[in-house]
Amino acid sequence: LAGDGVGSAQLASLAQLCRSYPGVKFMATVLSRSDQHEVAVMAGKFQNLHLWGCWWYCNNPSVVSEVTSLRMELLGTGFTFQASSARVHDQLIYKWIHSRALLARALTSKYSELMATGWRLSRGDIRRDVSRLLGGSFEEFIAKPLGD
Repeated sequence: LAGDGVGSAQLASLAQLCRSYPGVKFMATVLSRSDQHEVAVMAGKFQNLHLWGCWWYCNNPSVVSEVTSLRMELLGTGFTFQASSARVHDQLIYKWIHSRALLARALTSKYSELMATGWRLSRGDIRRDVSRLLGGSFEEFIAKPLGD
């Protein structure tokens, strides 16, 4: 965890770390809406960067929906949808309850778009995507070898 500050991230510094240390894995989440697109592009560019969840102060349904949609468009299911930075158990429970509904809506929207083009959705597709978004892509990230 890099910090608990407020304001725009210094994403050029994160990019430099990823570029300078290709054998080191980094996880990131950012606060500012203006940083969300840039960090998602970076996660697609750097194989040693993984995006996870929405930072505590971004945990508003409208922001989570927007960030999830953006990440799905740029990264597919190659990020962790939600991770808890909750500091007390009660926060974890409510966060998970509303996050599940938001994920269901995001996937429904994306699947509807795909099906409108003639793509056929299977239960296996749904299982795969939900599994990746709820931790599978993180496990893949941790397991993959990186070049030095």
